[in-house]
Amino acid sequence: MKVVNPAIIATVEILWLRGNGDEVLIQAYIGLPYEHSGAWACPAALMGVDERYPDIVGESSMQAIHLAIRLIRQRLGNLLDTGEVLVYQSERDNRWDIESLNAVFGLG
Repeated sequence: MKVVNPAIIATVEILWLRGNGDEVLIQAYIGLPYEHSGAWACPAALMGVDERYPDIVGESSMQAIHLAIRLIRQRLGNLLDTGEVLVYQSERDNRWDIESLNAVFGLG
């Protein structure tokens, strides 16, 4: 399930410096949670990597947001685990590691 044109409530832009020299701008976003069939759903996307996911479902709006953030963090962690390089555009010399990834997403 995907709500059409979700209201974006949180976003971060990350630059993916690929091994072949390509640079990909990744836009991670979380949308406003909404009630659906007795549960809550939260839009989430990792544009430039996987694009938009099916809306993430939880028992509460808080859980749906938390699960959406964890999904995006996990996918970016998968990139780091395979040796890919992630940076902020303004800090190209400061490569992300798992610790910095967790700090960005408030997980640890």
